[in-house]
Amino acid sequence: MVVLVDHEGRPPFLPNIYATLRYRDVGFAATTTEKVLRSLGMAYLWAISRKIDLDQALRSETFLSIEQCEDLAFFLRMDRGAQDQLVTESLKTRPRKIVRLEQVRSGGALNAPRTLISAVEGGYRIRTVANFLEFNHERISPKASEKPRKDLSKSRERAIAALRAQEPRATPSDEGDAPEGLSEEVMDALDAAFEPGSETNPFLSDFHQYRNHLMYRIFTETAIRRSELRYIRVEDIDYAARRVSARVSKTIARTLPISEQTAHDFHNFVMKHWRSIPVRARKHGYLFTTGDGEHLSLGAINLAFRELRRKNNLPTSVAPHALRRTWNDRLSRKIDSLPPEKRMQPGEEKQMRNRLNGWSKTSSMEGRYASRHIREKSDKIAESLANELCGKKECDSK
Repeated sequence: MVVLVDHEGRPPFLPNIYATLRYRDVGFAATTTEKVLRSLGMAYLWAISRKIDLDQALRSETFLSIEQCEDLAFFLRMDRGAQDQLVTESLKTRPRKIVRLEQVRSGGALNAPRTLISAVEGGYRIRTVANFLEFNHERISPKASEKPRKDLSKSRERAIAALRAQEPRATPSDEGDAPEGLSEEVMDALDAAFEPGSETNPFLSDFHQYRNHLMYRIFTETAIRRSELRYIRVEDIDYAARRVSARVSKTIARTLPISEQTAHDFHNFVMKHWRSIPVRARKHGYLFTTGDGEHLSLGAINLAFRELRRKNNLPTSVAPHALRRTWNDRLSRKIDSLPPEKRMQPGEEKQMRNRLNGWSKTSSMEGRYASRHIREKSDKIAESLANELCGKKECDSK
């Protein structure tokens, strides 16, 4: 269970009850709840820097002003170092001195350095805090007099809207689509580079070559996340049934099929390499470790892909999550290749994709992860239409 605590170790009531009701009790993963609470903790840091009792403000009918919400949005877009420095500076007692107005407007020496994070992360923090403010806005008890309550309610709604309006636009591509999967040409290069003994394989020891090859095979066959793959234990792979269990998941735990070849690669890696690690070092049971038996970190998984990109001069888009999107592209093509009598209804296809990706039944993520396939199909249809129109014009001119 994830809990937000203040500098004295006490859990603030409002953010923790919000996280419990809206996230933990409805089945969200602990990692999601932690990310939400980190964003809410930043809102409390902002309140400290502005000498505001945030709990009191959220319980009151006056709530937060539009100006305060806009200031909060800017604070949320700072990195943690800039936030901490701003809080530290606000707690210091300053001697009064006269400064030029232009110095204050431009930041001057009075303000902490303002280093902004990415638009995607900043947007997530602002949305999270805005949802929290909306939750507390709805909880405020109405007063006896109706008209003042309506006015104050509109004032709170305008303040929350002002916070949401500060969310930066984040467009991953020129068309505003989600990042796409990798092309088959790049995947062919990856297949060759991850193959143990290949000339393009950048990893020196047999242990690292076979471990990374097994990771790559599971990535490409299951659409598993990095955070799910690193928590796979040896007993989570059923060699006979050819199944792997993603027990620790950001969303929904599930069991996924793997190929007979990948099951065979798993067996060989365990018998020839994993078992050579001292028993004490691999007592934790995790399948993917360092050569010394330490549990493999997310950074180490990323490093393997960086080294492979560098060695083979591959695009920067080659990363673990790109393989998840590539798997979805391949699934779309597989479904399209089925004869009409074997194809599923759109609703069934969505449920199947949600289950295999670990999304909830009501998730709308399948559209984002099939963006390449959707674009290719739409481009092909549009090209066909253009050719038909062009042919019709030529016929008319004759």
